Amino acid sequence: MHATKVDQLIPGMVLAQDVLIPRTGVTLLSVNTKLTVEMIRRIGYFDINTVYVAAQEKSDKEKNEEILAPVMAETHDKSVAAVENFITNYDQDRFTQQILDGLVGDLLEQVEMDADLLLNLTHMKSYDNYLFSHAVNVSIMSIIIGEQLGYSKAELGQLGVAALLHDIGMLRISVKTWRNNGSLTPDEYQEVRNHPFYGAEYLSKKMTEDIRAVAAQHHERYDGSGYPRGLKGSNINYKARIVALADVYDALISDRPYRARLNPQEAIRLIVSDQEGFDPQLLKVFLLTMAVYPIGTYVKLNTGEIGKVIRITKNQPFRPILTIYSDRQGKILEVPIRLDLNQDENHLLYVKETLTGAEHEKIAQQISNSFPKQK
Repeated sequence: MHATKVDQLIPGMVLAQDVLIPRTGVTLLSVNTKLTVEMIRRIGYFDINTVYVAAQEKSDKEKNEEILAPVMAETHDKSVAAVENFITNYDQDRFTQQILDGLVGDLLEQVEMDADLLLNLTHMKSYDNYLFSHAVNVSIMSIIIGEQLGYSKAELGQLGVAALLHDIGMLRISVKTWRNNGSLTPDEYQEVRNHPFYGAEYLSKKMTEDIRAVAAQHHERYDGSGYPRGLKGSNINYKARIVALADVYDALISDRPYRARLNPQEAIRLIVSDQEGFDPQLLKVFLLTMAVYPIGTYVKLNTGEIGKVIRITKNQPFRPILTIYSDRQGKILEVPIRLDLNQDENHLLYVKETLTGAEHEKIAQQISNSFPKQK
């Protein structure tokens, strides 16, 4: 139990003591009441300065997520390391199709376990392992899109393998070139644009036609504006069209040496602004999957609190589930609060705006400093 100023109250907090109307002793709100916007306004109306709220109790779902999240994070990290090991040693015979299928099988299990938690993990990457964490994240997102398309488990496995290997051709390019934080020379630029050819060549002896096609065509665009061959429409392999969307989205939300990452909603907007480059039906599925406020987006509520989208509510794209980290005054909470905007009690709450890239980075850093295990 702790005293909280009324202007720092947040919907979802629970009263630890009765709230009494000043000078009357009449109970305004009873102990154990879960506060809503209306209740907080009512307390403020009576010029009450401070109330006592209880320590936040986690639901069984939240407790399960707390157990599952670090397990999935560890599995994700192991997947990145395993993919690095596999890809960098691809020409050696000891790395078999069975090992690759096992890697994708692990990702499939994670998607089935909790796709939303897994999407949260895709925002955690560094320059050093970008190529390999990108491969894992593109595989995860491609699998999630494939699920929405009704793919069988076997088809999802094939799609996941193709996505994992889509950038294998980058291994033919010097690390200095693809980590360059400035302008590329014309020769370096052309070398990077050749990596789809290199990838297809790498995979020519051991992989299926679909997997080779994804490596060769994931930078082709539906309107013919892509590379390396300028393929158009149905001439682009269907799985390559799926991977292309996941590839672009993950690249945009990633920090790179030459630019800061976009926040998820900015990335979605940029993709939509270039929608002619993507299969229109797949783009529609992708947007439905990522929602109006994609997982990982920091948003401000109409009441001023700031939170992170942690789950998407099916059929209610404007009413996600948030973790609230900051009160109306911009102060980071001692204990974050989970808030489901789709619950009836929260009908007066709505997302007012998405934080800009700079605001996104600022709040993410504050959260990281306050809660080292959260990003």
